Amino acid sequence: MRVLRPLILCLLLVLSSLPLQSVSAESETVCCEYGPVDLYFTSEGSMTPFQASLPTSGEEFTITDSIAQQQEIASWRLNPAWTGDYPTEDWTFEIAYEVKNAGGAQINATVEVEIGGNVYSGATAPGNSFLASGTGTLSITVSVDAGAIPSSTDLSVTLIAQTVVFSVPAGDAGLTFYWGGSDDESLISANLPLVDLIVEDPVTEGMDVHVSLVIASPWGEAAAAHVNLLEIKVNNNMLNNDPIATKAQEYVRLTWTWEATESGEQNITIEASIQIQAGTPVLSGSSEFMISTVDDGSGGGGGFYPTEEPLRSDGGGSPLMVQVSMDLERIDGQLALKRRTILTMDEEIAYWMRWGMDNIGNEDPGMSQALRIFRSGSVGQEHMRNRVIDQVEITEFENQMVNLAVTYMNDGMALELDELIGNDINEFERIGFEINLHGEERVTPHPISMTITTLEVIAENQVLTLLSDFIIVQPIPIWANFDLVIDIDTDSMSSLTGATIKGEDGLTLTHRRGLFGESIRIDSIELEPDATFVLSALPTTSPLNAPMSLTVLTLILVIGGFWLSLKITKHKRRSALWLELMLAPIIFLALYLAYPPFQVGVTAGIAVIIWWITAVASPRRKGSKKEKAMVYPSINCPACATSNTIASDIRPMRMPCEGCSRILKIVE
Repeated sequence: MRVLRPLILCLLLVLSSLPLQSVSAESETVCCEYGPVDLYFTSEGSMTPFQASLPTSGEEFTITDSIAQQQEIASWRLNPAWTGDYPTEDWTFEIAYEVKNAGGAQINATVEVEIGGNVYSGATAPGNSFLASGTGTLSITVSVDAGAIPSSTDLSVTLIAQTVVFSVPAGDAGLTFYWGGSDDESLISANLPLVDLIVEDPVTEGMDVHVSLVIASPWGEAAAAHVNLLEIKVNNNMLNNDPIATKAQEYVRLTWTWEATESGEQNITIEASIQIQAGTPVLSGSSEFMISTVDDGSGGGGGFYPTEEPLRSDGGGSPLMVQVSMDLERIDGQLALKRRTILTMDEEIAYWMRWGMDNIGNEDPGMSQALRIFRSGSVGQEHMRNRVIDQVEITEFENQMVNLAVTYMNDGMALELDELIGNDINEFERIGFEINLHGEERVTPHPISMTITTLEVIAENQVLTLLSDFIIVQPIPIWANFDLVIDIDTDSMSSLTGATIKGEDGLTLTHRRGLFGESIRIDSIELEPDATFVLSALPTTSPLNAPMSLTVLTLILVIGGFWLSLKITKHKRRSALWLELMLAPIIFLALYLAYPPFQVGVTAGIAVIIWWITAVASPRRKGSKKEKAMVYPSINCPACATSNTIASDIRPMRMPCEGCSRILKIVE
């Protein structure tokens, strides 16, 4: 036994040192090697394969004089570049240019590519060294030898001009290079390692299998949003459900849920595929994992629920719907503005809000400040992190938002609250928040709405900013775009005179005025997050501005002016006046279209003056003045007693009797 015991111990030590086959108790890097890619130059001096992430306008550099010495035009850097091998290949540098006020420009330029201390260069060839007048693309080929990119190494591209000579130049001849804009097409075509796809060990809940894929690249979260294709399969079955995005250090983790068809221990094959750009090869890889599922009869577990705070954006942003309704009315002798703002969110930001409400009171230091500021209040442990948003959590969230809304919305949602609701939160008489889960109480990617109601007393006869651009533009956008609908109503004795919206061309304002109030509507869809606008108006209760009093005054002026015109033309022709009555609809159209009161008054005044001038100048009607009836004497015939009218004053006069035809002689 004394000899056997040491032998057994040695055998155990040997066995423990042997490599055991483990089908992934850890993460597996399944992809990817190098591949062809177009790296676009950005205004910030970096490079990106995602043209969609470039802004509309970019950077430019202009040469106005012929140069005969070396001059650096621009340099772009990928820091750090992704580690891995790259092959021997010709890289193509392209940059947009424009030659102005010259027949062309002769250029001698060099492009230098530096990778981990190795410098490769290419120069303009004789066939492409002349840049014709107008716009075009300068192309330079750089031969790159095979090598490896070590860790924490950058990649840089530099454009250098040795000489530039203008052909037939005018006094202001110039050569301008453009890059960094979505339409510039300035890039370098390379063959590099750009991304790793890392499949983490699946997590099972009942029959649900949560499959997590980490997309590791120099572009962090943006890679998940802008790649041309990203697919994941389990046992050759595509996962089409929306993934949950969480942070994986400086990268992004996407988690899908796959429902197993049988319980117990089993091997599954997970395959991930990615295509950085359209037209480039699809890079893919797979790995095998051992899982254990349990069929407890309850079906799925309700989807993946991350232990850490989910991302507010997958790199591309979520859609936002903003509906604003306002009512201006006089209350207790003061002009008050009631406002109701409804924000409807979906996708990543909606999931983040739902997860945050289910974690209200969670003091995890890893959570963002926007969520950590909330206290549990009346929310008990039985409600926290139970994957369902309970009513007590909604109530607590709504109550605390009165004091925490600025931090939550500014820092967490990238929405500037003061600009959204038109004033500092402390200036309102009343403010309230309400959450609508749209029939889904679970923590899942499903739309959610937040309603903000406010009441404020506003000063009269001072221009008031009702709304201005409220989205805080982020490097990684939280909002992809937003729809905006604004409806404003006033009562009969208050007005928002001169309402205008300035800034974004896509925003149009419709202002209408009626007897019982004014209405304003603004409606626009898919505005960009960086859209700028300001909605302003002059609130007033002046009788000259209020809808009812202005309408009554206009009616009195129009009716009174036309009535006087009719009096003037009592015995005159009125055809021209009736024709000019068509000016009345123009006056009321200006009133309905909410033209400023001064313009409405001037329009009505001009119409009335035209009517009066026409009335005075109109000719008299023929026979309009009654002639006096002539009174003639009469005489009775002595023979037949017939009365005969004497129509002449000539004396003596003879005339036949109208009755018997006897001749009567009139002497007096």
